[in-house]
Amino acid sequence: MQAILLVSIPTLTIVPVAIAAALAMRKISHAAMEGMTRQPEIAPQLFTAMLVAMALVEALVIYCLVIALMVAAKI
Repeated sequence: MQAILLVSIPTLTIVPVAIAAALAMRKISHAAMEGMTRQPEIAPQLFTAMLVAMALVEALVIYCLVIALMVAAKI
């Protein structure tokens, strides 16, 4: 029973966050690409902003993973 909880709790915690992050990154990249096609002269600034936004989303997922592993360690 404890082995099942050890696997299922982190999985149920991180999967929705990973899906939400993937959708957020998709929206960020779509908006940046659309902006780059409309105004090619500001493409470097948009690319930098896109990378920063994606890094922040990825950091959120990593924090959720750490919390999920900490919760699993308490079981």
